[in-house]
Amino acid sequence: MSAWWRRWRTALLAGLVLGVLFGVVEGFSIFYTAFVVDLRLDAADASGMYATYLLASLVAAPAAGRVVARVGARRVIAVMFPAFAVAVSACAVLESLWQFYLIYVLVLATATTMLVVASQVLITASYDRDRGKATGIAYACLGIGDFVLFTVLGSVVQEFGWRSGYLVGGGFALLGAAVFVWMSRGVGEAAPERAAEPAVEAEERPRKLPLANPVLWLACAAALTASVTDFFTFQTIVPYLASEGWGTSLSGFLLGLTGLSYAAGQLAGGAISDRWSRELVAAGGAAVFVVGLVVLWVLPALPLLVGTIVLLGFAVGAIVGCRVAAVGDLFAGPGLSRVTGLVQVASAIGSAFATWLGGLSYSLNGDYALSFVVAGCCAGVWVVTLTLAAPRRARRESLRRTEPAVV
Repeated sequence: MSAWWRRWRTALLAGLVLGVLFGVVEGFSIFYTAFVVDLRLDAADASGMYATYLLASLVAAPAAGRVVARVGARRVIAVMFPAFAVAVSACAVLESLWQFYLIYVLVLATATTMLVVASQVLITASYDRDRGKATGIAYACLGIGDFVLFTVLGSVVQEFGWRSGYLVGGGFALLGAAVFVWMSRGVGEAAPERAAEPAVEAEERPRKLPLANPVLWLACAAALTASVTDFFTFQTIVPYLASEGWGTSLSGFLLGLTGLSYAAGQLAGGAISDRWSRELVAAGGAAVFVVGLVVLWVLPALPLLVGTIVLLGFAVGAIVGCRVAAVGDLFAGPGLSRVTGLVQVASAIGSAFATWLGGLSYSLNGDYALSFVVAGCCAGVWVVTLTLAAPRRARRESLRRTEPAVV
């Protein structure tokens, strides 16, 4: 057990950060279905605020990459995790939309982006051969966190109101920050696989400026479209089900099931992509996602609906885990933090677009048909862009360089 813990501690602690972080911020759809009624807001205005928060994350991403490279991923998380907890708790006392803008755009956007970039760098820089599995473990923790927090927050919001929900979310974040600081000493100091391997000389790696590398733009396009599928799933399902007459608590539970199956998708996708290729997982995840969209739109009876929710979560988990691991394959080296920040910009654009489109679609047409169609198209573009980026070739080259010499 101790050897297993030493090997996977970094992935598990990064997963703790991601699980709490996304369990709270992606649970926004649970909060906003309640406070738009309480504060008498338009659904498009509320979703527009959240989209603005995601766009602010876009602006913060390049700087976050530079800060993580300079300060270190662990130190960044140790500082920003408690700040995130305080900002979430502060939302409980807000009275108007402009105050939500201040907290989400000026504070949470920066804290969230720093935590996401630091966690991704922590994972991708710490593992070589098992990068997909490590990413799967971390993002499986994210899925479990989503399940727990969506279920708890959905019940709290329905029984006690959205203000209590924000206080509970902030409490979870503060507890997560304390656990991370306590258990993360020495994390990030050496990659498990690299500790016993000869160092690879910097001259062996091609030194291209990231912006001059076409693979970077393909990776950004893949990140954007993958985030559309991700945030469609986690920001549109609850409002869609609510518009069809499902209660907040049950919708939150179903969204929690999505998070749980997301964890399974991360683990399965990571193991399969390590064994075969990221591109295979990309295509399979996209196909399953589109099938899930079609069935969800038909809105079947509850047993089949639950199965569809599980299917969507599994597909998105495989897609996102594959995307993060592929960035590590393509850009492993000293510039990984900077590239991760740039790719996070594209991811934030996709997240903001998916969130904004959901609210706009409902405000204009009274349904979410447009969101469903766009999410399905993005799944197809995701497969094309990742295949063209070809992480399988970069991965083969990386493993060839790190294989011990035969004497």
